[in-house]
Amino acid sequence: MTRRQERRARLLRWAGCVAAGGAAGVLTGGWWGLVPAVLGLAIGHRAMIAAPGVAVLTYHSVSTDARWLPWSREITVHPDTLATHLGVLARIGATVIGTREWVRRRANGEAMPERAVVLHFDDGYRDNHVHAAPLLRAAGMTATVFASLDFVDPAGGVRSDGVDHGYMTWDELADLEAQGIEVEPHGVAHARVPVSDAAEDVLTATNWRRHAWLQWDATPGPKHDWYARDVPVAVPLGAPVPRSGLALAARAWRDGAHETAEVLSRRIEEDLAACQMAFAARLKRMPQIFCWPENVVGVEGRAIARRLGYRGTTAGRGRNTADEPADVISRVHVGDRAIGVRWQAAEALAFRAQVRLMQGNHYWYLVLAPMNALRRVVFALRRDPFA
Repeated sequence: MTRRQERRARLLRWAGCVAAGGAAGVLTGGWWGLVPAVLGLAIGHRAMIAAPGVAVLTYHSVSTDARWLPWSREITVHPDTLATHLGVLARIGATVIGTREWVRRRANGEAMPERAVVLHFDDGYRDNHVHAAPLLRAAGMTATVFASLDFVDPAGGVRSDGVDHGYMTWDELADLEAQGIEVEPHGVAHARVPVSDAAEDVLTATNWRRHAWLQWDATPGPKHDWYARDVPVAVPLGAPVPRSGLALAARAWRDGAHETAEVLSRRIEEDLAACQMAFAARLKRMPQIFCWPENVVGVEGRAIARRLGYRGTTAGRGRNTADEPADVISRVHVGDRAIGVRWQAAEALAFRAQVRLMQGNHYWYLVLAPMNALRRVVFALRRDPFA
């Protein structure tokens, strides 16, 4: 059962118990009517408190202005918001542990620290080094950064010019490790592939960056500076945008047909093995955790990752409870502007609700759901996609 299915089932059970108790109370009348009402609340309460899980919280960009990313509104949090989140974790007594330690403890059946929480930062953005790392260090917390090989900036050194757009270098990734932040792979190219010859859109001067996967698919090799180009370099404006799927989860459409399952499996294995070789060469160690791009994996992917020696992979759909597979990591995306505008009191409340919901307290969904709805309305009314 996915966490969404679990949440729906528990909320329906709770609502049914509360409604039945309330109706019985009205029919009974008087002070005795409180008895079925309280009984309904008590029975409903059991539905709202589930087995404890571990909140694995996923960030991407951490920046004051990430407009260079076409999808920044969906994935960027302001440094002030991240600081608020870390403050919430400290106040609720959470213990932030690294992904490797957490996966090892799960595999060995060891006890977890009280209120364990795991922090992830996907894509290897340079702003993680500029903004996130100092905040984590000040809070005494660790995290895991997942970088895609083709997007690692080939420039050497640890830069200190304050620029926060683009991607980290290998030296900056190594510097994170020296600070106690884990670095693990996010695949080679964070790629999508066409899965049909049916067109969903047409490339234009205003949308080609949002459809950047087309350029990435057509240009193997370094992609760290893709965003700095004025025009697409491989697939021209006016070209159709086909339906697409994740390269490590979907069978690609090539030359008028879908590739075979065997070809897909070979692509997945080559990608994961390339990450192992790059990490061995650049960071002098083998990676242990693999983060599937866009948190999507097919049945072939997990089996291949296990065979290659990865101890854990992402894209789970649960809450990381004790009865879930130890090498499957379920994550929840963390955003900004919880009610459509940035107000740190709301950011703190929404974040706490996300953590407690993953930990099994479903009452917090009654707080989170209306905030999410308000956020969608406010975003829909705003004309500026980056606002």
